[in-house]
Order: sequence, then C-alpha cells, then structure tokens
Amino acid sequence: MADMSCKHHTPAHVSATSAAGATLAATLAKSADEADATSTSNLAATISAPVKETTSYYRRTLPENLVSFTSSDGRKLFKESLNEGYAEGYFNLAGNFTVQSEPAYCGPSSLAMVLNALEVDPGRTWKGVWRWYSDELLESCRTESDLKANGITFDQFLCLASSHAQVVAKRGKAATREEFLRDIQYVTQRDDVFMVLSFSRQALGQTGDGHFSPIGAYHPGTNQALVLDSARYKYPSWFCDVDKLYDSLQPVDEDTNLPRGYFLISRRDAQLDLSLLSSPGSEQPRQIGSSEVDLPERPSDVFPTKLSCGKGATCCSSK
Repeated sequence: MADMSCKHHTPAHVSATSAAGATLAATLAKSADEADATSTSNLAATISAPVKETTSYYRRTLPENLVSFTSSDGRKLFKESLNEGYAEGYFNLAGNFTVQSEPAYCGPSSLAMVLNALEVDPGRTWKGVWRWYSDELLESCRTESDLKANGITFDQFLCLASSHAQVVAKRGKAATREEFLRDIQYVTQRDDVFMVLSFSRQALGQTGDGHFSPIGAYHPGTNQALVLDSARYKYPSWFCDVDKLYDSLQPVDEDTNLPRGYFLISRRDAQLDLSLLSSPGSEQPRQIGSSEVDLPERPSDVFPTKLSCGKGATCCSSK
C-alpha cells in the first residue's frame, strides 16, 4: 500500500485565494493600461495645442524730448547741476533708490525712497532685526489686490505720507508755474526736504499714464529737472523741461476727476517749517494716523506689521 502521506494535496481554501488573486491582478493590469492610454491621449492633446505666447518687454525707448540721465548729455547736465548747488539731496535719494516691487507701486516706492533718504525710523521691523521702509510695507486703505492693480491716488499718497512725515501737497494749478519752479529750486538746494511728483506720463510722450517719482536735481542753465523714475525697469531716470513737467501735472486723473500735482516732504522733527512753502491752494490730509514710534528700543514684536494711514480715512477712499 502506497504511503499516501507523502502525496501533495492542495486545500480548497488555498485554491479559492489563488483564483481571487489572479482576478485582482488582471483588474489592476487593465486599470494600468487604461491610465497609460489616458495619459498618452492627454500628452498628445497638450503637444498639439497651440502655445500661448506671453508678451514681455525690456524697457521702453525714452521720448526725444527727455534726456536720459546716463547719456553723455545727461551726465553733463548732472555735473553742472551739482557744481551749481542744485543736486544737494541727490545722493541721499540715490543711496536709497527703490525700484517699485509691483508695476502699480510707484507711489509707495517713491515714498519709501524719500523716507529712507530723510532717515525716518519706521518704528517697525523690515526683515530680521532691521527697521527700514519698503514699498510693500506702506499700504493705503485699498485692498492689496486693488493696490497692485490700480496703485494709489493723489489724496491717498498725501494721507499715507502724512502718517510718517511733514507734507505739503499742491495740486494742479493751485500752484502757479513760477511757484513750481521755486519749489524745485528750493528742494534741490537742500538735503532735508524732497519733492515727489504725481504726473501724467502721456503728457510727456511716455507710455502709461499716472505715475509718482521724486525730483533729484535741477539744471538752471536749461531749466530742466532730473526725475528719478521709480519704474527703472521701464524708463531710466531723465531730465525734463520744468514747464513740460508742470504741464504734466494738469491732466485729470480718471479715478478722482481731479488734476495731479506734487508733494514737499520732510521729517517731522526737522528744523524746517514746510507750512512756509504752503500756498492758498495747498492741500492737507483729512485724517492722519501716525505710525512713528518714539522708542526705538521697543521689541520688534510690538511694531505694526503694516504702515498705513489708518482704516476709514476719508482720503483713502477710491475717489
């Protein structure tokens, strides 16, 4: 009789398990094949789809009526301005020049440049342990998305600047052509007060429209002023005839239905009373919220995260 204990027998439950495993493996293989087919189909569609081209620019050509600061003529104008004492604040501005971090941040960028040139302590940390002004830390009452899309208006700049410094604002023809020239001559002979223009680029033959930038020097021989363009990626800094600059302040801003203008800015604690430069048409902010801090030794975690003119300020409305 044969020894049946040595013969291999497969139990019934083992056979069932093997069958189920085979079915599962077949299902997974089918799913993998379908996934590969879908991926291949999607890849083919992506390859055959037309490529959407993105338009980009590397700067614009400066109009012929303006003189590039870095050109031979521009350098000559600047040297003569400096020798005649009409570029006293230039180095303060150049040492703190700020290219705007967003295409519509010309206002906050120009203000940050001037405040740093005046050595105003923002009273809050910028990065690490350092207190410093940068345009993204200066915000109006507009939302961040609105600010990035549309920038700020004349009134909003005045409101924001007055939160950090002493400011006189002159809009459109509230200042005469002669007064504008006197103010340019005044600020370019000092390093404790600066002028920021709010002007129309179109009036000067440039692309775009509303823009903010500070004045860096004045050339009396040709009656031209140096504009330190905050959108350095678009245009270099440039000299312009003062009469043409004055004309560029007059076009109406579609957001406010009012002309543009300029600002005279100095430290609040400066031995300088900007009210002496005010004219009957000078404007004052309708609400000022100070964010200066008198105690620099305060720990950084108590400083505000944004430097603003105060929520609800009427000058921060969109109109």
